[in-house]
Amino acid sequence: MAPNSDAATGWRPPLAGPLRLGAIGPVPQSGWLAGALGRFLLFFLLAFALIGTRPFSGTDVDSASSASDGSLNQIVWLSSILLAGPLLLARARMAFAIARNAWPLLLVMAWATATALWSPLPDLTVRRVAVLWLMYGAALGIAVVEIPLWEFHRYAMLITGIVMGADVLGALGIPSHAINNEGQLVGMHGHKNTAGQVAVMAAICWYFFAFRYQWTLNRLLILAASAFFYLLILATGSKTGSALAFLVMGWCTLWAVTVRKGAAVGAICWIGFGLAAAGVTGILMGSGVTATEVGTALFGDLTFTGRLPLWEVIWDQIQQHYWLGYGFGAFWDVNGLDNSFGLARSVGWLGVVGQAHNGYLDLFLQIGLVGLGLALFSLLWCIRLGHRLLQQTPRHPFDIPARAFGYAMILSIGLYNLLESSYLRPHHLQAIWLFLILPIMQRELMEALARARHEKAVREAANREPIRRARHQPPPRRAVPAAPERREPHL
Repeated sequence: MAPNSDAATGWRPPLAGPLRLGAIGPVPQSGWLAGALGRFLLFFLLAFALIGTRPFSGTDVDSASSASDGSLNQIVWLSSILLAGPLLLARARMAFAIARNAWPLLLVMAWATATALWSPLPDLTVRRVAVLWLMYGAALGIAVVEIPLWEFHRYAMLITGIVMGADVLGALGIPSHAINNEGQLVGMHGHKNTAGQVAVMAAICWYFFAFRYQWTLNRLLILAASAFFYLLILATGSKTGSALAFLVMGWCTLWAVTVRKGAAVGAICWIGFGLAAAGVTGILMGSGVTATEVGTALFGDLTFTGRLPLWEVIWDQIQQHYWLGYGFGAFWDVNGLDNSFGLARSVGWLGVVGQAHNGYLDLFLQIGLVGLGLALFSLLWCIRLGHRLLQQTPRHPFDIPARAFGYAMILSIGLYNLLESSYLRPHHLQAIWLFLILPIMQRELMEALARARHEKAVREAANREPIRRARHQPPPRRAVPAAPERREPHL
């Protein structure tokens, strides 16, 4: 689909033309230097999230040894906000308009900051929540440069391809660093779970990138690469990751087809998907496969690979600080190996765990029931953002695949958060990508809504014009019949 023309209406997008959303009066166009700086910052942070500061060293960006206390990570985020600062100052009104509409996300971040008041380690809470603010500030600076979402998608495709290629080459060339003792692919990352998350993100990214092309060799090759990355999810030992990727890609594809092709075609696809799911279920039931066997195949065991005992311990800790929590970042990785206020002494295996392996329980633990409610509300806001953006009329041939990818990223993070702590977790690779993509999606949605309002106003004005002309046209003159010619009688 070719980009729509605005020549007929005279429309210029409020965030891309001389008059931008949230601005009163003209604002200069983005210069090449600002655009180059924003793109460099975007590429660097996307790569940093996946690669970390020490690849193939056994630690990743989310490891305790390199978390928000680590000097290298602090340098990265402080440098990023220093680079984003001039962009934010130059387009302060646009940045304010985007941030104002992200109030659900900023509200939960503000609450996490406030937990420093009752945190037993307030300095640690402040440092760790500051990472979230730095992440959002850098992402906002990138968004105001007006980088389109389809360009973000292209950078993501390039980076995930490079990282996955490095993981495979590492497994072939230096297996002692890229494969763990259980024979699972770790790659350049510190843990198999992180490697699995990267493979999920790569499979989703490349899958939707393939729909930029028609059914040609290009699309087939990209889909084959996506399928290969999907198989690498299994190589990391992440069975749940493979199931999650399948569900997210299927859901977002069906929804994109519904939006792009219409409700009738979408209904046919949804019915077909439902019949296929029912057929698979019927085959499993008919062959005598039980729910226990399905659960074991998906999760390895019915304790979610040891998570249930961990969740029971975490729930007991939650009861002690039910409403307000311990304080953001004040529970895990606070005293070295003997973390969590001596909890490791009573449950020895917990000493090597740095998260609850359930992001919602982790948020409940750290910021209490109040904070958990705000976090769930902000996540629903993110999902609604992706849903609404996908419904908007595309302006570029690559808009629909990029929007479907953004929607899939949000859904995958929300689902992954059930088994890993990723949402609102400082330095987590999925949290970094989410913070980077949200402001760009917001800006595009605001542009689309403003454009729709403008086009509606133009149509209404065009419809009113004949009526206005009819009202102001003077009434036609009534013809006065000519008087009959009077003839004088002849004398």
